Amino acid sequence: MTSIKNVVKRMSKEVRVIDIARKNVVTCKPDARLPDVAKLMLDHWIGSVIVVNDKQEPIGFVTDGIIFMLIAKGRNPSILLARDVMVKPVQTVHQDTNASEISDDQFLRSKVHRLAVVNDEGKLVGVLSRKVVDRLTTYSVARRIIEDRG
Repeated sequence: MTSIKNVVKRMSKEVRVIDIARKNVVTCKPDARLPDVAKLMLDHWIGSVIVVNDKQEPIGFVTDGIIFMLIAKGRNPSILLARDVMVKPVQTVHQDTNASEISDDQFLRSKVHRLAVVNDEGKLVGVLSRKVVDRLTTYSVARRIIEDRG
């Protein structure tokens, strides 16, 4: 119990999105071939790749689920590009947003349970998954319970 109490007390009450976002984001360009995007997913053990334009602004997501669906429907993914299948528009959140301000609606609108984290110029600086926000919410509730008990 003591270790949980210490961890929860150390947590900042003001957690910025960039503090909890994954920063080493795997991206591709819109003209990337789908087999190359799938290889990126395999090489990095991830389920989605963010499609960015030349300015490094997020414009779409390609997910493993999309690729599986194409194969299941008998389509040939080798002839498709990221732009042909990407989920768009991308839901973004500014890197300095307080994590407590992230709503379930933002994730529901994203269709991929991830938000692209952007800086002031709109450039991709990270990705935030719904799982991470859910964990933070759980820890915040635990902190309140511990603080209430003294």
